[in-house]
Order: sequence, then C-alpha cells, then structure tokens
Amino acid sequence: MKLYCVGIAPNPTKVMLYIAEKRAAGAAIELEQVTVKLMAGEHNEAAHRARTPFASLPVLEISPGDYIIESLAIMEYFEELHPEPDMLGGTPRERARRRELERIADSRVLTPLARCIHATNSPLGLPPSEDIAAVSRQTLDGGLEYFDRLLADGRPFIAGDTVTFSDCTLAAGLQFGRFAGIEVDATHAHLHRWDHAYRQREAARAVLLR
Repeated sequence: MKLYCVGIAPNPTKVMLYIAEKRAAGAAIELEQVTVKLMAGEHNEAAHRARTPFASLPVLEISPGDYIIESLAIMEYFEELHPEPDMLGGTPRERARRRELERIADSRVLTPLARCIHATNSPLGLPPSEDIAAVSRQTLDGGLEYFDRLLADGRPFIAGDTVTFSDCTLAAGLQFGRFAGIEVDATHAHLHRWDHAYRQREAARAVLLR
C-alpha cells in the first residue's frame, strides 16, 4: 500500500499521526509514504488526478487502481485491519462518542482554521476573502472553547485516558495554524496544556514539523 501525502497539510497530517500512534503502540502497519509536492502543483498533475478527481490529499492506494481518498475513511480502514491497539472504543456508545469528537475537531477546528488561513494568506495562492476569514474565525473560536472546556477535568487525551482519532485531527489542525502564525490563545489554558503534552509523544515527534 502507498499513502500519498505531504507534511504540514492538516488532512494528511492527521492520517500520518494516526499511523504513527498505531505503530508506536505495536501495530505492524506496512505502508510506503509518497510525498506529493503541493507547492510545485503535483497534486494537479494527471498522475494524481487519476487517483482522485479532487486533486486532494491524502490518498491511500491499496492496489493499483484501488484508492481511498478521504482521511477519516483511511483511518477507519486501518482500524479495521489493525484493531489493536483500539482507537475507536469497545461499545457502540463509546465508538459514537469518539467519532463525534473527531468530527467536532475536524469541522470546528481543522477545517475553519484551514479556511481562515487560505482566506487571508494562502500558501497555495488562493484569493483572499475577508468574509470567509471572519466566518471561519468565529467557528474556530467556538471549537477551541469547546475543547478547552472538555479538557478542564485534566484528562490526558480528548476522549479521556486513551489517544483516539480526535487527538490526531486536533493536533494536525493546530500544527497548520502554527505554520501560518495562528497559535492557540493562552486563555485556553486546558487546550494549551493538552497541545504541549501531545506534541511530546513519540508519534507526534515523528510527524509534526512545528
């Protein structure tokens, strides 16, 4: 299998963090990582568009012509292949809660952060938009506040005592923010504490660039 990805970009990063966490805990995931150079426009070339019509990253190539093109689907595919260590939970309610937290991390932090960055100073040269930036910042502020309140009980990870998908997604989003000069507000002390602690993990150090 091959994972087409790129450093810093948040969706590839959350998948790479997930894989690093699984490997660090003992999962034998055999995978070749292939870098697609966004700044050079390689994602728009015919070879990559043959993998995904959206020119997006990451893409998992299971075999020639067989691809998974959404980050969460890639993570769940590997979770099915390598259920230990478990990152989804043992009961239907636990799995629902962990999926919920990942979706909140994605839709309320990672995605609006990325939209805000691309609407103000896009590394890909996308046109600026004050309106998109303002709406995205409002959504982002709500997401950061949500996770800060959640972490106020001192839990080490987003879902509790065990690292899950949501930690990978939130860490990936915050790294992209740092890359563009957007840091977690110091008033979000609990989120700040989690972010600092998560970045010290073996898996995080192997993937995160900032």
